[in-house]
Amino acid sequence: MTRRETPRRPTALVTGASSGIGRELARVYAENGHHVVLVARRQDRLEALAAELSAAHGVRAIPIALDLLDPAAPEVLFDRTVGARIDIDVLVNNAGFGHFRDFLDTRMAEHASVVHLNVVALTQLTHLFLPEMIKRGRGSILNIASVAAFSPAPSAAVYGATKAYVLSLSQALAAELEGTGVTVTALCPGLTETEFSEVATGRSKPRALVPSMMKATARDVALAGYRAASAGEEVHINGLAYRAGIEWLRWQPRFVTRAFSRVLGRQLQSGF
Repeated sequence: MTRRETPRRPTALVTGASSGIGRELARVYAENGHHVVLVARRQDRLEALAAELSAAHGVRAIPIALDLLDPAAPEVLFDRTVGARIDIDVLVNNAGFGHFRDFLDTRMAEHASVVHLNVVALTQLTHLFLPEMIKRGRGSILNIASVAAFSPAPSAAVYGATKAYVLSLSQALAAELEGTGVTVTALCPGLTETEFSEVATGRSKPRALVPSMMKATARDVALAGYRAASAGEEVHINGLAYRAGIEWLRWQPRFVTRAFSRVLGRQLQSGF
């Protein structure tokens, strides 16, 4: 009689795991039996989260402190996982940031950082980890886009443009990878209760009043992302109000879309 082998646990790598949606995604994947590789800049937060997840769920949680704004960081991260013989089954490209100010009110160096993290680093990581997933015939990539990907975003012009790139890239890769066993999902959250608004607007106390139906918790977004990626969805817009709004915008003339975008831009500048 042969001894039954213990099923192998998959491993999820989550970038931007020290706070917000990334931290909650790490928790959700660990709750669902995944080992996790936690990547962000803040070592102390990563170590605390790793200890929490290991104790609560009996998973292996590996904290790796890296700044993905460093052009060498994606290669360093990939080499560390290969060196440790860690097969990445799920790549969660969550790390990202933006500035909710008019284009010329933000220094060019800050715009360049947004483009590098939201676009270049995400693309590099996908390019590095995807080949092994294809070889194994299984895998999942979850890219965090935004509802800002669906229309121009005045006062968040560069941020919105980077998220449009993430959405387009994800959809194109999903089509390319059909039949390989690897799926790509773009998660498009709306306004979410995280530190993001404070960083993007520079306001510790947002002035805007946003209806509760237009805001989600990081936990809710993370659960939606996990379920969408697990189901192999190509695009998931989080929240019924946002799904309805984006569908409505698709049928509107350009001047209506622009007017809506201006209102949204003022909202973003004020905070949420």
